[in-house]
Amino acid sequence: MPPLKGSQKKAVVKDTRTPEEIAIQFAANSKNHTMIPMLDAAYVRVKNPLTGLDHHFSTVDPSFFEMVYELSQKGLQQKIFSDLDYFTEHYDVKWNNVKNSILGYFKAKENQ
Repeated sequence: MPPLKGSQKKAVVKDTRTPEEIAIQFAANSKNHTMIPMLDAAYVRVKNPLTGLDHHFSTVDPSFFEMVYELSQKGLQQKIFSDLDYFTEHYDVKWNNVKNSILGYFKAKENQ
C-alpha cells in the first residue's frame, strides 16, 4: 500500500466539552460508585468527580443533602440513585431510607 499523501491526512476533531462536562460524563458512565457506604447506613463517603475530593458525611447531615443535590443538578442523579439501590440490595435495607430522604429533599428544593 502506498504511503499517505499530504491531502489524505485525517481531520482532527477537537473536543469542545469543558473539563467539568468530561468529568461528569466519566463519572456517570463509570462502573465505580459515586458514594461509598459506611456503618449501618449512618455514614457515607461521597466522591466529588469535579474536584476529586472524597467527603465524609452523616446521612442526616444537611451538607450531605446539599452535595447530593448539587451533583444531581450537574447530571449525576441517575448514578446516585443507582448507587443507593445497589447499597440497599447488597449491604443494608436502611439505605432505602436514605434514598427516600434524598427524594424528599429534592422535592422540597423544587417547591422553593
